[in-house]
Amino acid sequence: MPPDTTLPEFLALAGEPVEFRALIRQVSFAAKRVAAELRVAGLQGMLGSTGHINVQGETVQRLDQYANEMFVQNLLRVPAVSDLVSEEMDEGLHLARHKGEYALLFDPIDGSSNLDVNLTIGSIFSVRRPGDVLAKGRCQIAAGYIAYGPATVCVLAMRQHGVHFFTLDPSIGEFLWTRGPVTMPERGGTYGANEAHTEDWSEPVRGFVQWLRGESHHSTRYSGALVGDFQRILVDGGVYLYPGDATNPHGKLRLLYEAAPLAFIADCAGGRAVSEDADILEIVPAAIHQRTPLIVGSRAEIDRFLPAR
Repeated sequence: MPPDTTLPEFLALAGEPVEFRALIRQVSFAAKRVAAELRVAGLQGMLGSTGHINVQGETVQRLDQYANEMFVQNLLRVPAVSDLVSEEMDEGLHLARHKGEYALLFDPIDGSSNLDVNLTIGSIFSVRRPGDVLAKGRCQIAAGYIAYGPATVCVLAMRQHGVHFFTLDPSIGEFLWTRGPVTMPERGGTYGANEAHTEDWSEPVRGFVQWLRGESHHSTRYSGALVGDFQRILVDGGVYLYPGDATNPHGKLRLLYEAAPLAFIADCAGGRAVSEDADILEIVPAAIHQRTPLIVGSRAEIDRFLPAR
């Protein structure tokens, strides 16, 4: 693929339907606006909280609200999208006037705690059929995320085309293809986990992490932003863990628009994702904001974890 291929050109060359291309184009437009706002957020007073609490019981940051508005506004322009589900909305938004064939589920800002300290954050999204919103993750049509870091990178996974990276060139305002299809290494040398909660994890998880940092000699890398930590695992291999604990036995990550999309990307790249007792892509959700533990990464690490359950 020529390095100057834009995201829309890539999708056209891949033979994707016009409606799907329109959806992804509007996702990329929203990401560009979020990236632009992030560059000046500290100067324009956009950091900090709104003072509101969302349906998750979490404090809403100003940029959470802004990013959610950008995604909703842009997706409203796509007649092919009939349903929107967001971390920042109590209920899904059904667009009755749209007779679309797609639903978009998204976390507009992942890693909000990193905003005030200028660390990597991201946006995560999942594309499904409207009737499959509460279906298992294998029913996803596509999934991806945008990492806002030193460069703004859009990672897109499609079952027939694999996982591809597109980097935003701010001089022309376009995401350009930079890498793909991406294959996750069979084994890695790092793991990411918030080990402050070690004593509250189950014995199998504690034993697995002890093996990682002991016999297996993995190094620890943890940023507090799911997208940033997953990006490292996708490129370099290894494993990321956000297990349940004594306070949150069912985990804290949302299944539909955090865990399932990343599990889909990992699967398309040759990796795997599990909760502590099931394949993430096989879990049938009961509610749009359902939570789950997540262990995602290279096949060798996940295969080692599974017998320990």
